[in-house]
This record gives sequence, structure tokens and C-alpha cells, in this order.
Amino acid sequence: MATILIVGGSGCVGIETTKALLRDGHQVVSLSRGNRPLSPLANVTHVQADILDPQSIHSALEAHAITHVLHAAALRTTDCKKNPSQAVTVNINGTANLLEALSHYGKVERLVFTSTAAVYKVPDDNAFVDESAPTEVLNAYTATKLAAEQLVECYSHSHNLPATILRPQIIYGPTRGSDGSTAGITSAIYKASNGEDFTIPFGGTTYFHYSEDVGHYHAQALLHSPHHFARYNLPGESLDVSSICQSLNTLFPKSSIHHTPLRYPFANGLIDHAFLNDFPNTQRTPLTEAIHTMTQAHPPRPLQPQRHQ
Repeated sequence: MATILIVGGSGCVGIETTKALLRDGHQVVSLSRGNRPLSPLANVTHVQADILDPQSIHSALEAHAITHVLHAAALRTTDCKKNPSQAVTVNINGTANLLEALSHYGKVERLVFTSTAAVYKVPDDNAFVDESAPTEVLNAYTATKLAAEQLVECYSHSHNLPATILRPQIIYGPTRGSDGSTAGITSAIYKASNGEDFTIPFGGTTYFHYSEDVGHYHAQALLHSPHHFARYNLPGESLDVSSICQSLNTLFPKSSIHHTPLRYPFANGLIDHAFLNDFPNTQRTPLTEAIHTMTQAHPPRPLQPQRHQ
């Protein structure tokens, strides 16, 4: 049985990974800066620490005999745009602090870092991209995520730290929350099920991941990675936002779901063969099934993950 430290345990990735790990009988320690637990899940040990304070991280690692670490804490795109210097402090310096603490601790069997597929340069033909595709820095968020990836890779090689980097595109689902424009798919599903109108703030074709699947992928990467260092695109579905609107309007005719013409600088999809080859027991929930799960007769109220401040 593993003991996993979740850095960013109150966010969508942290919550879903925690759920997957608890189902398999592992112990989860969730890190928060304040003295109140932020994770809404039971059976989780909460510890007060801060990635801006490497000594507090090292103390948490020692106190709870941590075996694996998930680093999913970061400022979102809009917050990075508003305050680039804070983006550097949290996303880059915070990652460096965590890596330094892990290096001194020396007992972690695997670090998993949640990055983003927004780092890829969009090919001229919008084709799918694999992990070897060129990257492009378009904003402070992708710049800091790429820098953090490089730090993780550096420590993996120079400090013998087993590490895995995961790149999701757009995550949707009950734990996604409503922050950020990419939450528009999640909001549209709930609005439609309530018979309300809604406009998704973007359009075009891109790659989507159901939140529960994302938690499963992270748990797999934490516990079953076959390589000392690896970088993976996460499995998902390439979907056109127009088709999502059409599906929701058909399923919930009392609502009217539309989208704007805005396209994100994302490729049409991710090539996920590497992940599927290394983790053959991977689940992948199609949108239609996800909608059904999210909108049953009495759906749970969506959790609202809190952002790292």
C-alpha cells in the first residue's frame, strides 16, 4: 500500500486522483497552505505546508512516510495573465522548492507532474500531436508549465528521481468547477440538464477528458509507470464543440446550448498511443456516457475546486 502526497488536492485533478487512490486502498495525504482542510473527500489526511516553503514540504514527507507525490498545484491561465510574476513564483519556484524537498528526502518512488497540452504549437493543418511535437509559448501559463516540466525532467535525471509528466487538454466533469473558460463544457452539461440556456465561450475541434478518467490516469502513472522518466499525452476524445451542443440540445430539448466562434490555439487532438501502450488497462469514458453520469435524476452538486492562492 502506497502513501501519496497530493499537492493541489483541492483541485479537479487532485480530487479525482484521490478518489481513484482511495478506491484501491492507498493512503492519501493532501497538502494545503492553511490550517483547514481543502479537500472535500473523507478518509484523507490533511497537512499544512506550502510549496513556497521547501522545509514545510520536507517535514510533511518525513512525518507521513510519503512514497509517491502528485504535483497538481498551479495558477490558472487567467491568474497567470493577471500576475505573471506570481505565476513564476508559484508555478516555477514552487515546483523547484518541491523538487528540492524531494531530493533531500530521497525516498519518493514516483513524482507525477500535471502539465498541459496547451504547450504544443498548433500544426498548420490542426492535426493531432504526439509528445515529440514542437512546443510554443503563447502566454505566462504555458511558459511556466514548460519551465516546470524542464525542472522535473532535470531532477529526474540529475537526482535520480523517477518522474512522469502528464499533458491533458480540456478536462470536464463534476469536479471541474466553473473557473476559466474551458469549464464551459461542464457548465453547458449542467445548464442543459436544468433546462437552461447557455453559450459555451469557445468552438472548434479539440481534445476532451472526463474528470474521473483523468484521476484514473494519474493514479496509474503514480503507481505503475514502467520508465524512470516519461512524458505522456492523456487519452481522451477529439470532439467538435458544435456536435457537443447538438447532443445536449437533443438530450435536453428544453434548453438551448450554443457556442461562440472563438477557437483556442489547440490542436484537434492528442496522439495518446504511448500512454495506452504503457497502461493497457486504461478506461476512457465517452461524452455520451459522461453526460448520463453527470445528469442522472438527482445529480450531486458539482464540487467547486479552489485555486492555489
